[in-house]
Amino acid sequence: MPHHAPIRHRAGLPEATALFIVGFGLFMFCRRSDFLPMIPQMIVVAPIVILRFSRTLPAGRSILLTILGFVLAFNISLWGVFDMGDPTLSIVFNAVRSTIIALYYALPYAIDRLVAPRLGRRLVATLVFPAAMTASMFLSSMPPPIDGTAAKNVFATAPLPLLQIYALAGLWGFVFLWSWLASCINHVWENGLSSRSAIAAGLAWVIAAGGLFAWGSLRVMTAPEVPTMKIAAAVMPAEKGGPESMIQVFEDRMTSPYEPTMAQLRAMTADAVANGAQIVAYNEFAIVVTEAEHERARAEFSRIAAENGVWLALPYAWVPETGKGANRHLLIDDTGAIRADYQKRFLLGIGDLGETAVFEKGAEIIQTADSPYGRIALAICRDMSFPDFARQAGRAGTDIMLTGSHEFPRGLTMNDPHRAIENGFTHVRPTYDGITYAMDPYGRILGRMNRGLGEPGILYVDVPTKGVRTIYARFGDWLGWLSMVLTGLFAVLAIVVARSGNREIAA
Repeated sequence: MPHHAPIRHRAGLPEATALFIVGFGLFMFCRRSDFLPMIPQMIVVAPIVILRFSRTLPAGRSILLTILGFVLAFNISLWGVFDMGDPTLSIVFNAVRSTIIALYYALPYAIDRLVAPRLGRRLVATLVFPAAMTASMFLSSMPPPIDGTAAKNVFATAPLPLLQIYALAGLWGFVFLWSWLASCINHVWENGLSSRSAIAAGLAWVIAAGGLFAWGSLRVMTAPEVPTMKIAAAVMPAEKGGPESMIQVFEDRMTSPYEPTMAQLRAMTADAVANGAQIVAYNEFAIVVTEAEHERARAEFSRIAAENGVWLALPYAWVPETGKGANRHLLIDDTGAIRADYQKRFLLGIGDLGETAVFEKGAEIIQTADSPYGRIALAICRDMSFPDFARQAGRAGTDIMLTGSHEFPRGLTMNDPHRAIENGFTHVRPTYDGITYAMDPYGRILGRMNRGLGEPGILYVDVPTKGVRTIYARFGDWLGWLSMVLTGLFAVLAIVVARSGNREIAA
């Protein structure tokens, strides 16, 4: 077969059916689900089988069935994950959301099916699928309605040395690497293990992955020792009569009972300081107040910080009877002065549904403040799911990033931890109804605490007071943009090769 001849494989019904069931069945285990265990490694294994399925059917049938497979996989595995308070609304919301995400995942397989076979045995053919997958995931990480990189973090299934890829290319390095592995394995599958083309593809992937692993190992081993300080990541309990879930805030405009909740804030802060904390950071919605209580509450927060001689990072919200309030995060120094006053940018909702029904969006600016413990930046929960937004903190030289969170639905994994490696800061995330954690700039977990709905707790952790600068923080999503360009170039190349082949046949 000529080197440039299109590769064509056809599967019988039994083989195609088996590949469909196995591929999309395995894929469902790499998603969070209320009834399936999550096995992150399936994000590496499942695409190998799905790609094999896609390439062994005629193009039209392959694309339609691949779309169907992803729609089924997402709707089944994510069934009922988001409880919107109304059964009909929950079904519609989950189905629409899952189907939109499924289309983003199916698109790279369609591109690969139309383009890669036309490039024949060329090594460049193995880059079509990873470029298309990276481009699609990158596009879907941009501002809402899709969920940024929160769910896509599963692609970062790797040992610590490989996690350093984040500092080079962000999450897109993992999307590209594991998608390229699937493509290379299929290339070997199609051309035979002993063929020169197969050997070249396997060797190229091993060299790239091995080089990244070696560099990452060196980066971790040579990390400098820096001074540390103690942070208390505090998760507030649910006060009787106050909101336990975000739905209660959005739909009922429910607020916290003022005096009991403020007393709890005082007590937890005092306990944290007594245990040596120099910064006390709370979860999102630590207290929700009315418009009438708003200014009084801010003054009280300052008094708590000053009386305890501690830096206080306090996310809170104020909700008016009508109109929109704000979901905010204050950083108050040990004299009671407000050093940063941040308003959440990426609200969870659209129009009159969710957070956007009761809160105004903040400016697309991450605030920072210098402290005796390094430069501190503030954000809130979902803000960290959008890499380009978070990169502001990296460019500003942030040492410690504080991102109080209130998970919805319940957090089963650490959400958005690797913004730390991308941007070179320590990421501390006090989390209500999920996993509270602290991760250093090299991806080492400094501490974690798992608390369910309404369960209080304080995680004490010593964190470095100095971050590191990274290539990703400086140059951003260069691999995402490059992948978009490559996808277009591969499509053009496939057309040129096809026309060249047709001319040869005509001659």
